[in-house]
Amino acid sequence: MQEIGRAAAELFHDTDLIDVSIMMVITMDDHIAPIAAKLSVVAEMDGRIAGVAMGEMHDDNAYLRKRDVDPVLQQRGAGAALVNAFANGATWLDASAIFLSTFRIPPSRAPFYREQGFRDIASSDYLPWMQAIEREPAMLLDIEKRVFLMPGV
Repeated sequence: MQEIGRAAAELFHDTDLIDVSIMMVITMDDHIAPIAAKLSVVAEMDGRIAGVAMGEMHDDNAYLRKRDVDPVLQQRGAGAALVNAFANGATWLDASAIFLSTFRIPPSRAPFYREQGFRDIASSDYLPWMQAIEREPAMLLDIEKRVFLMPGV
């Protein structure tokens, strides 16, 4: 899972979205709580892990914190499968809503989720926990380049 996270982060290497050299890969310990909460899923392809998605609950809302797909296996449906599996798990856990935050660009980020039926949330509608999450990376990147999304109705 960490190898996939590192490889996926490299896709940002020549962008102005984030400084990959200071970006932290999620540790194995960070995976324990989402796994225990049944908010962690993997996608397999060609006999190997193709991607991982993990999240957390905030009040009764499910938050998709991370979705990484091995760059070698992208464009083959693993990303969509991860989003669907996470959403199904969150529904099974009686989450009242599902949210995620991501970069507005490149195509593998917000445009990808919009194709999956997600819609942007205006920053004026962010819940308090979303505002707290948004402040976390504010020192490392331009928050204006990020957006929260939720499944459309």
